[in-house]
Amino acid sequence: MSDIADSADERGEIRVTRFFAGVQPERLFQAYTTPAELAEFFAPEGLSIDVESVVIEPHVGGRFECTMVDDTGEEAASIGVLIEVEAPHRLVDTEPDSGMVSAQTFTAVEGGTELVVHQTNVPSQYLVPEVEPAFQSSFDKLQALLDREPSIRPFKG
Repeated sequence: MSDIADSADERGEIRVTRFFAGVQPERLFQAYTTPAELAEFFAPEGLSIDVESVVIEPHVGGRFECTMVDDTGEEAASIGVLIEVEAPHRLVDTEPDSGMVSAQTFTAVEGGTELVVHQTNVPSQYLVPEVEPAFQSSFDKLQALLDREPSIRPFKG
């Protein structure tokens, strides 16, 4: 569910949650910090990321960058700096140009991991109804990536 609210300066907040059954926080953290995997799922349906544009330095002060490309070739770069890294539970970056902060939290819950993306100081042009479906399509791509691996789920016999 998405939670979007504008403030007086036309900034807002986005929170999107997804449960990944049978997946440990370590695996989701790995997907977010491995360039080839991030390139595969991070862009919503209709957009792509060339792995060559991905830079992830998983430490405080490290870069978190990628460029999304649409089917017309138009590019949108995301240039961030990691301000919090608590492997395997939390990854937070800020985009210095916009001031937006994006936190990914990976929490073990019964049967899997809950992923929460919480963005603050979000520029008004991103506070649109299409945001949650875009995040969910990225999460669908992440699920497809995870589904290609051999199952590590507990045997129930």
